[in-house]
Amino acid sequence: MSAGLAAFLLGLFVVPVALLMVGHRLRRRRPEIRTMFWGAVVGHCLAGILAVVLGMIPPEAWTAEERVRGFAGLWALLVFPLVGAIAGRLMHRRTD
Repeated sequence: MSAGLAAFLLGLFVVPVALLMVGHRLRRRRPEIRTMFWGAVVGHCLAGILAVVLGMIPPEAWTAEERVRGFAGLWALLVFPLVGAIAGRLMHRRTD
């Protein structure tokens, strides 16, 4: 299994399950956990939209050295929620 496929599977299955687990009883969690949760949810939604939009472009329109489609298809579902959680944490720290 390649690293890209492992990242895709983690982003497709593990990240939503982790978000469901963290989202359970979200109101009882600390405020920084809540902002990290919502940042990760927004990041995962944006990654899904990006992957679907780029997946609808016909393969004839892409070149061999195109990296955006591979990133959006394999890595974005894992990376965007992490970036969103970090951004949520930084936004919470800024509001304190």
